[in-house]
Amino acid sequence: MSLTFVALPQGSGVASQAPLAALRGISSAAAPDASWRLPEKAGLAFCSAVAGAGLAASKQRKAKAKTAAKYTTQIILPSLTWVKTGISAKDLAPTQLKAVTLAGNDVLIGKTEANKLFCVGNLCPHIGTPMSEGADVIGDVIVCPLHGSSFKTTTGELIDWCVSPPIIGPLTGLVVEKKNLLIFDCRESGFLGGGEIEVLVDTNAKKAYEADYWKGILDAQGKDDGSYY
Repeated sequence: MSLTFVALPQGSGVASQAPLAALRGISSAAAPDASWRLPEKAGLAFCSAVAGAGLAASKQRKAKAKTAAKYTTQIILPSLTWVKTGISAKDLAPTQLKAVTLAGNDVLIGKTEANKLFCVGNLCPHIGTPMSEGADVIGDVIVCPLHGSSFKTTTGELIDWCVSPPIIGPLTGLVVEKKNLLIFDCRESGFLGGGEIEVLVDTNAKKAYEADYWKGILDAQGKDDGSYY
């Protein structure tokens, strides 16, 4: 039995019938009995099934490659919750500071010179400098390590704004509105205290920030409800 292969131009109208013609040639040479030949409809169905399976697989790959955009612009209300920090008050010496992130909130836990526990926001309200990177605690005042802004650890009240280095510090303070330092309530767990430190934080703070972010992005293109101005 001999087989002859004929190359057909790509896109030719007869290209789709090439597998069927080959099947016919093989069946004619191997078995003269016409009843053994594959029916033409069965051959076409086979080719269609193969092509359909390839197309479905391609669509499935494209679908997996897509990432659905998920965002919300709804108003997120605060949800205040006492969250454990994993830090014990006895592990902190006077004026010592420890930073921790609780439910998306960057907080700084420390003690004053009088050994009183406090918790403040870890980011300076000036330009977001981490207070944990070298802030000093003097009495009940915490001083930012970058530009020397100082705040009361009990109330967050601003005392001095960008006082160092000379000339440069005050100039950087002119471009940012003066703000107080964020304060968090904290306590020691346990019936009589002495346990793990807990901080009262807004567990929805991150969601609220993201909602405001997306609202700003959408408002830059039109209203956040999908309409335009």
